[in-house]
Amino acid sequence: MRRRDAAWLAVNPGDFLPATQDNGVTMVESVAIMEYLMGRYGPTSLQPSPGDPISPAYQQFLHWGEAGLAMLMMAPLVSGFVVPEAERDNWGACWARECVKRRLLFVRRQLGGAPCMAGDRFTAADIWVTYAMNLGANHAGFLLSEAE
Repeated sequence: MRRRDAAWLAVNPGDFLPATQDNGVTMVESVAIMEYLMGRYGPTSLQPSPGDPISPAYQQFLHWGEAGLAMLMMAPLVSGFVVPEAERDNWGACWARECVKRRLLFVRRQLGGAPCMAGDRFTAADIWVTYAMNLGANHAGFLLSEAE
């Protein structure tokens, strides 16, 4: 299906990306899609069980990658592409940029004590935080190596 097709909008009237349909289930939130697919087609090592000692860190960083990091990157990212040049350093973009810089310290601290976001094992949390980090590095100049 193509975006804005009648068939697409019948499934996804909000015109969200990403979106997926699986066995009559429609999902439009990235992390929810990931959790749904892992739960439906797992088990997988990407998703620790609730009793696993790394589960709390996994849950935190899986959701934090989107809600706590990628979402804040959107204001400076969009301001850099869409807003007229004279307005790119608007209050919202500047505030979000400072928040992202502080949050990059959280990533550095976590990775300073373990090779992965949830500890010693690669999980979906690493996928999601890496997505956010790549988004920020490639489109808004946020580099983990510059977080201080």
